[in-house]
Amino acid sequence: MMSNADSASTVASVLQSMTLLATLSTAENVRSSVAQRRAGLDPSAQEPPGRASASLRTTGRELMDLLMQVVLGHMHLVEQDERPIAVAVRHFDLLMKLRRSERLLHNMHQRLLSLYPDVSESLVEEARAVHGEVERLIDADEEVLLAGLDTAAERAISFVVWARHEV
Repeated sequence: MMSNADSASTVASVLQSMTLLATLSTAENVRSSVAQRRAGLDPSAQEPPGRASASLRTTGRELMDLLMQVVLGHMHLVEQDERPIAVAVRHFDLLMKLRRSERLLHNMHQRLLSLYPDVSESLVEEARAVHGEVERLIDADEEVLLAGLDTAAERAISFVVWARHEV
């Protein structure tokens, strides 16, 4: 059995690790954006159709993998008998995956805009709507997040499948 001092030390170590991971994730996103801009790739600009389609396929695969992890990880979040630190780590992991999903959805929306009108307006709108739904979940309290997670993940998975078929 851990003493209170050991427990507090463990919690502090885990919280420091999560803070470091979040900081490194943010730094990697900034580094990647700067590298893309230096290479002449502005993610907000229109892209040639071939490049936009290739990016959509790659991003769609990555998003689908991430969504599967979110769905499978959600099962562990509803367990009530875990230690509080384990619940906090799982919640943090979920939020990191949702943040990554949100960025990928934004990327897909931008690429679909580059392909419009060769892709349906409803697909472009679905990308925007799913992106907004994930953003709202990230900002929601834990109860709302857990209640809406399955529906949002299913909608995002359906969107990825739709995009695969249309692009």
